Amino acid sequence: MRILYRILKMANDTIKCYLECCKSSHPKLPLPHNVPVIIGRTPELCITDKLCSRSQLELTSNCYKRYVLVKRLGANQSQINGIDIERNKSSRLEEGQDLHVVNGKYPHRVYFTGCQNDTKTEKAVVPKLPTKNTDLTKSDLSIKQPERKKIKVSENKPKVLNTKIKPQEKSSSKSVYAFDSPSPMSSRSEKKTESTKSAPAHKHWSQGLKSAMEDPELVVQEDEHIVVIKDKYPKAKYHWLILPKDSISSTKNLSTDNIELLKHILKVGHEIASEVTDQQPDVEFRFGYHAVASMSQMHMHVISQDFQSSSFKTKKHWNSFTTDYFVDAPDIINELETEGKVKDRRTMTSLLNQPLKCHRCKKPQKNIPTLKKHIESCQK
Repeated sequence: MRILYRILKMANDTIKCYLECCKSSHPKLPLPHNVPVIIGRTPELCITDKLCSRSQLELTSNCYKRYVLVKRLGANQSQINGIDIERNKSSRLEEGQDLHVVNGKYPHRVYFTGCQNDTKTEKAVVPKLPTKNTDLTKSDLSIKQPERKKIKVSENKPKVLNTKIKPQEKSSSKSVYAFDSPSPMSSRSEKKTESTKSAPAHKHWSQGLKSAMEDPELVVQEDEHIVVIKDKYPKAKYHWLILPKDSISSTKNLSTDNIELLKHILKVGHEIASEVTDQQPDVEFRFGYHAVASMSQMHMHVISQDFQSSSFKTKKHWNSFTTDYFVDAPDIINELETEGKVKDRRTMTSLLNQPLKCHRCKKPQKNIPTLKKHIESCQK
């Protein structure tokens, strides 16, 4: 027990947790292990908004398991990745996730420094002893030390942008719009090998869109306000995402100040879709947002209604684009113009478990394979 206590104490000394502002408005704030820290409208955080309580949040870090428990004490809402934190209840905040202190404002993140292998000790490498028939040499008697792995720091690649989307060529499989090659499994394995070299270990999966916005292989076009990327795992033959450059975690954090931005996003979506429909008038598109987004950066889907993709595999994939869970972009704009805010649609998650049915003829389907076959015949 004494040895374990010493190991844990050493780990507590080496692993540190910090809270940092995404806009660098104040110095990083240390969060000691298992010690509650109150944050809010204080000089340390440079927050002067009166809607933020002086004791808005209580943060308690767990340096061993590398997460922070966040309890909301204030009256107004606080969010983790766009999801509201219930009052007087603790929610888990991990590295890479966005913590908005009050009403979708003042984004912060936590990160940990130090060794993660607290309670594990490396075994010494013991060389094999020579047999009686062999002579002992100095190299045999010396214990080989384990080699240190050399980590190559890859330089940031220059950002390459497609200022104009070229129309799809039938003979080319490398078109901006084509998602038939390579297969999802092969591309996933290639991305894993690349990410192990360059991607930081503390990034959370929900931050994938933010890194994709800087990937020249995914970026289709951009301007001073938005970035257009190809969906890594498209659910249809044509599937893009349009993201604002401003940090907006979800549609729930939108205000009337964002109306012009949303109209611009929708306009760009129509322009991209027209590149396809001008050559293929039969292709239909929808433009919209998910009721409850799983990724931290807000994004509008530009998706064709053929749903021909190997990445389309589950009931949730289907229902997220063919039920009321998929909210048309003009409806979001209309809500802001008439009501001043976007409706709370968190209860709509039950729509993801609805029975499968065709989005055209509404005929029930047994499973995903039969649904895919039916879609092909129904479209004809």
